[in-house]
Amino acid sequence: MRAVVVEPPSPGASVRDVPAPPDVPGGVRVSVVECGVCGTDRDIAGGKYGRAPAGAPYLILGHENLGRVAKVPAGERTLAPGDLVVATVRRGCGRCRFCAVDRSDFCETGLYTERGILGAPGYWADEYVERPEYLVPVPTGQAGTAVLLEPLSVVEKAIAQGEAVLRRKEPTPGHPATGPASALVAGTGAVGMLAVLALRTRGYAVTAVDRHGDATAAAALVQRVGAEHVDVAAGLASLDGREFDLIVEAAGSTALPFALVDRLGRNGVLVLTGIPPSGLPPAPLAEGDLLREVVLGNRAIVGSVNASRDDFEAGLRDLATFEARWPGSASGLITERRPLEEAPAIVADRAPGSIKTVLTVAASASPPAR
Repeated sequence: MRAVVVEPPSPGASVRDVPAPPDVPGGVRVSVVECGVCGTDRDIAGGKYGRAPAGAPYLILGHENLGRVAKVPAGERTLAPGDLVVATVRRGCGRCRFCAVDRSDFCETGLYTERGILGAPGYWADEYVERPEYLVPVPTGQAGTAVLLEPLSVVEKAIAQGEAVLRRKEPTPGHPATGPASALVAGTGAVGMLAVLALRTRGYAVTAVDRHGDATAAAALVQRVGAEHVDVAAGLASLDGREFDLIVEAAGSTALPFALVDRLGRNGVLVLTGIPPSGLPPAPLAEGDLLREVVLGNRAIVGSVNASRDDFEAGLRDLATFEARWPGSASGLITERRPLEEAPAIVADRAPGSIKTVLTVAASASPPAR
C-alpha cells in the first residue's frame, strides 16, 4: 500500500510502497479517506521529534484522520463495513490507573505510544488496522468536517480543563455573574479557530489574536461567529489592557505564554496547548513579577495535551452545532484538499494563509475540494 513515511530523527518525508498491515485478533480494517496536516507532522518531518515503532525502519506519519470500515472481525456489533470512523491517537502504557480506564491522555508513566507520532504507525496510508474501542463512528452527514475531529478533541479537552479550574470560584448563591465569561484565543490556526467556535457555542465573549490584519479567512470567520479579531503584530498592548477569564494558547510560541499571564483576570486560567520548540536560548523573563501576578491574582496556568474518547464524542456534537449555527464555519477551516502524493512537499512548506490542509487518500467521503 502507499504510505507517507519518515525516519526519525532524520528530516524528510517520502511516499513509499510498504506492506499492508496484517489482520490482528479483534482488529478492524479501515480504508483511509482523508487526513489532516498539522504542525506536529511538520515537526516530525523536520526531524525535531518522533519515533518509529520498535524494530521498524520507518514511521508512517499522520494522526488526524477519517476512514471507512472495510472489514470487521467476527462478532463485532458496533461497527460494520462502510461505516465512517475517526481513530483516536494515543495508546496507553498498560501500567497506570488512567490508562487502565482509557484515559491515556493523563498517562502517569509517559510510556504510551501515539499513532503517527511515537512508536506506532500513523494514518497517512491507504489503510490501517485498529481495535474497535479506538474507533469513533461518524454520522454520514458529518463526513465533510469529520477530519477536523482529532484537533477539535484537543480543544474539547483544553476547554474542559480550563473550565474545571474556573469552577473553583463558583457558585455565589444570590449573586450571579455580572456578564458572560470572557475568553482570549491566542493563535488562529486550526486549533485556535476550533477553540473560537467551541467557546462561542458555550456563550463566551471571545477575542482571537494573531499577527495578521483583518483581510484573512481566519479573521473573517472569527467576526462571522460573533467574536472579535485583534492583530497583535505590535504586541499584546493592542488589547488595551483588557483581561480575560479564560485564555487558550494555540500558537506554540516560547515567549507568548508569559505575556498572556498579564492578560488574565483575577481568578482566571491560562490553558497551554501549543508546543514550542526545544533548545532555544533563554528568553528574558521577570520571574518575580510573573509569580507575583499568578499568586496575588489567584490565577492558574494549565497544560493540556491529547484527548480521551469522550472528548472525540463531544467534538462530534460540537461539529454538528457549528454547522447548524454558522453553516460552512467548520468546513471553511479546510482551506485546501491535496492528494496524498503531495504530502512530502506540503509538510516541508506550509502554504501562506492556510488554516487546515487535508490530504485525500481514497474516494472522498467529503464535498469537492474548496
